[in-house]
Order: sequence, then structure tokens, then C-alpha cells
Amino acid sequence: MTEHRNVPSISITDSALATIAAESTRSSDGLETGGILLGSETAHAIWIRHAGDPGPDACRAPQNFLRDLQHAQQVAHEAWTCDGSQWIGEWHTHPFGDLTPSELDLDSYLRHLHDPDLQLDYFVAIIVSGNANTTPLAVAWLIERHRAQEVPLRREHA
Repeated sequence: MTEHRNVPSISITDSALATIAAESTRSSDGLETGGILLGSETAHAIWIRHAGDPGPDACRAPQNFLRDLQHAQQVAHEAWTCDGSQWIGEWHTHPFGDLTPSELDLDSYLRHLHDPDLQLDYFVAIIVSGNANTTPLAVAWLIERHRAQEVPLRREHA
């Protein structure tokens, strides 16, 4: 992972954080879970306003997670209708591992970044500890085409 100067600040609403905290407890079974992140951006700031749950048809495994795409599209549509939020990334748990993106995670993020239909300049990833015995910990990552960097996540009280 490389350091990048001019990293935008990342803020998350209480409601998005509450969704992530509630859903992350599902990883107490040893399987990853997660959802999409929706919000907006400027040159200097990223706001995460909504976090999706995995959806009823998500595929969960010990070292990977595939969201329910139709469910994610519905969550994205509702967020867009509500406040113009767009898809900016994903969150998921690492039940037993550290909170850095795995090679599988990075491959997935880079596929999104290189998809010309998505037109993404960066991808926000939040990785959450899935241990039921502790308070969930979350680490935010800003993924760009040639680097990934841990970034501070600021709670935005709405």
C-alpha cells in the first residue's frame, strides 16, 4: 500500500454506520457479509450517506462475499431518489483476518475502477471486523488505479 498526499476526507452518516454495525454482527458465523456504499464527492471530500445490507440472495463464504446485485440496485435507486447519492464503494467484514484488503478484494476493486461503464476515479472500501466478542472495528480504504491507502473515517452526525 502506498501513501498518497491530497487524499479526500471521508465522512459517514450515523444511519450508514448503524447499518454496517448491525449487519456486521452476522459474521459471528465465520462468513463474510457486506453491502454497497452510496454518497457523493467533491475534490476534497467524500460523504457516505447510505450503506446497504447484503440482500436476500447474497453469497457468503469465510473469505469472500458476493452481494445480491438486484437488491443492491434497488438500494442504489432508493438512495438516488432520496438525495442523489451514487455508488461509491462497498463495505464488508473480515471475520478472522486483518482489516486490510485481501488480494481478492483488491482484484474486485480494480475491476470496478477499470470498467469504462462505471467511470470511477476511486473506490471506497470499508472493512469491518466480524468478531462477535468485540465492538466492531472498521477501517476505510481509498482505492485508486495504482494505489490503496487507509484513510480516516469521520462520523457525521446528522
